[in-house]
Amino acid sequence: MMLFYVEQGVKFTDAYGDIDEPFYNSMESMFASATKAIAKYGLHGVTEGRCRQIVQDTSQTGWGFHDTLLEIYQETFGK
Repeated sequence: MMLFYVEQGVKFTDAYGDIDEPFYNSMESMFASATKAIAKYGLHGVTEGRCRQIVQDTSQTGWGFHDTLLEIYQETFGK
C-alpha cells in the first residue's frame, strides 16, 4: 500500500506538473517508511523493481524529490 501511494503521487505530479513542498515531503516520508518495512521483512527481491521505477520516474521532478528518493533507494538496496 505504501509503494502504491508513492506510485500514484508520482503519476499525479507527472500529469499536473510540480506541486508544493508538503506534497513531496509526504511522498518522501512514505517512501522511507515503505523501504524500512521492506528491509525489516526482507522483501528486497519482490519490491526492488517497483522502487527502482519510482526513482526513475522522478528524474525530471523538482524540489529535490528525485535526489531524496534516490538516496533512500540506495540506502535500502545498496545500489
